[in-house]
Amino acid sequence: MRFLKKKINLKNDFLDELYDSEHESDSRQESISSADTENTASQNSEASTSPTVLEFPLVARKPRQKPTCPEGNSKNIIKNYGKALCSFASSDLAEPYVKSVVEKRGFYYIKPEAFMQFMGTKKSQINSIESIRGLLVIDYNDDEISRAYKIIFQEVSVIFLKYFSVNWIFGGKIVHKQAHMKFRFKMLRRIQDPVHFTYLRTTIKV
Repeated sequence: MRFLKKKINLKNDFLDELYDSEHESDSRQESISSADTENTASQNSEASTSPTVLEFPLVARKPRQKPTCPEGNSKNIIKNYGKALCSFASSDLAEPYVKSVVEKRGFYYIKPEAFMQFMGTKKSQINSIESIRGLLVIDYNDDEISRAYKIIFQEVSVIFLKYFSVNWIFGGKIVHKQAHMKFRFKMLRRIQDPVHFTYLRTTIKV
C-alpha cells in the first residue's frame, strides 16, 4: 500500500513539472511575440514619421569628345600666304627670278636690290586681302616704278606658288598644312587676277 501511494505521488510530481515547463514555454513564446510586435510597430512608426526620400535616375553624361581639328581659317591662310610671298620676293632665292622679269619686261630703270628691299618692308603690313591687293593691283595714280614693282611682285608670287609653296607649307611652322595646300591653287588664281581678288572663302576641315 505504501509503495502504491509513493508511485502515485511521483506521477503527480511529474505531471506538475510537465505543466510548469509547458507554461514557462508559452510565457516565453508570448514574450517573444510581444517583442516582435513592438519592433514592427516601432519600425512602422519610424517609417511614417521619417521624410520620404525620392530616388531619381541620374542622367548619363556623354563622354567628353576630343576637340575636332578646327577649320583652316581663310583670314589666317591669306595672311600666311601674303607674308610668305613678301618674304620670298625679298630673299636671295628670288633674285634670279626678279632679274629675269626685269629683263623680260624691259624694266631697265628698276634695280632688283631696291625692289627686294622694298618687298621686305611690306611683309609686316600684310594682314588681309586688301593689303595683298595693294601690292598687286595697278592704280592710275601709281608712278612708273610702283607699277613695275607690282608687275614684278605678281610674277615672282606666281613662281613661288607653283614651285616653292609646297616646301614652305610642309617645311615650316604652318599648323593647318592640308588647308594651306588646298588653298594653294585658289591663291594662285587670285594672284594671276588680282583685280577680282576680293574674297577667299573656306569650307575645308583639316
